[in-house]
Amino acid sequence: MKSNKINVLCFFLILAGTLSVFALDVESEAPYYSGGLVADALNLSIKNAFDDALGQLDSMIGGINSKPEDFIRSWGNSAIFASHGATQRAYGGYKLLSITAGSMLGLQLPIDPLTLKYGSGSLDELGAIIEKLNNEGDIELSFSPQLINVQFGLNTSKFLLNNLYLGIRFGTIKLDNLIDGFSFNSFTLGLTANYQLLEPKSAAKLLVWRGLNVGAGFVYHNTTLGYTYILDTIEENLDLTSDSTMNVLGSPVLKIDPKLFLDMKINTVTIPLEITTAVQLLSLNLALGVGVDLGFGSSNLKIGLDGDITIDGLNENHVTREKDGYVSVSAGGEMTPRFFNFKFMTGIGFIIGPVIVDIPITFYVGNGYNIGFTFGVVL
Repeated sequence: MKSNKINVLCFFLILAGTLSVFALDVESEAPYYSGGLVADALNLSIKNAFDDALGQLDSMIGGINSKPEDFIRSWGNSAIFASHGATQRAYGGYKLLSITAGSMLGLQLPIDPLTLKYGSGSLDELGAIIEKLNNEGDIELSFSPQLINVQFGLNTSKFLLNNLYLGIRFGTIKLDNLIDGFSFNSFTLGLTANYQLLEPKSAAKLLVWRGLNVGAGFVYHNTTLGYTYILDTIEENLDLTSDSTMNVLGSPVLKIDPKLFLDMKINTVTIPLEITTAVQLLSLNLALGVGVDLGFGSSNLKIGLDGDITIDGLNENHVTREKDGYVSVSAGGEMTPRFFNFKFMTGIGFIIGPVIVDIPITFYVGNGYNIGFTFGVVL
């Protein structure tokens, strides 16, 4: 039953973006008592029970890669995909300034969600992910939510360069207890520049081609997340078959209360290079574009495990605990994100007077995606 529970936990945490269990080499030491022959019998029983308990623990957390490189790298990828919050790429050509606010979700998936296929086999969503994880012990799966972003844009035509639009992007969020044991904090700061190569054209103000724009930028992003999960208590009865030790020591039970810890630190720099255009029909605005995000930085994952070891029901009048014993695990690693991220951009939105609403969507080669929501004004 405990093994099934940890498998359910593993998949749940994958969906949550926090893979929790890896092929972990458990370092351990059993509790140790002094006190003559009685203690010797007790220590032998503790060692046997402790070894059995470690076997249970290994069945709960063993068998998966201790350094899942694809998984670690994917977090940097999804952070790069999410660095475009509050984007204004579909609304170039404003006269003075623009102010937008919005959110963006970056996704790195191990399969193509449109075909639900991985390799040569046709699989359902759940089966595809679990099969890849079981076969390779690693998986490209992560998400990066940027819940609050703000961008200010300025038309520099009157004082710097005609048809040049400069912007600054900022976003931050701090969620120390998003769900029980899970924390998520992020920070984004970026500069953008867009140049309008071809100016907008309109037909009776009903149909507007919003011109052709080229854009670039520099966006720094930082994310830290942590997760703590308390596993099921492991219990093993001590086998004290000697009548004398049984009478002296009682009927003790060895217990281990293991806890898993995950800490992820992601620092990325994104340099977007884009060509975009849009068509406005009445208030409906449709955008298209192509580009590439150059990605720099790192994703650092640390996995740990420890657990309190107790021996309940033990009469310690005739023995003295010399060592408490311990169990611990250390795993993880550091990876760089994918450098070259080719993308196709689209989006649908509305513009009513100075008010704009936009739903930008980006498809990255290699099963990467972002989708967002933007609200703002252009003047």
